[in-house]
Amino acid sequence: MVKFLFWTLIVFLILRWLLKPFLKVMVIRSAQKMAENMYQQYNQQQRPRYPEGSIHVDHIPAPKTSKKGNNGPSDEYIDFEEVK
Repeated sequence: MVKFLFWTLIVFLILRWLLKPFLKVMVIRSAQKMAENMYQQYNQQQRPRYPEGSIHVDHIPAPKTSKKGNNGPSDEYIDFEEVK
């Protein structure tokens, strides 16, 4: 049993010693790729989509239609005093 624990510990230490540099390289590469992607997204957002001086309308609101006799909420505020 002691022999098994000894060899397991030795194998664990050797694997840790061999994998540590490999994992560091992988983490650094993934961090660099992530930073490059974020930089590209930032540049795409900062670039104007339309030439300078041009006018572009993204949304045109629908015209309001008014109907007489509409019992819905009104845009007017009526100030009143209670009479006793």
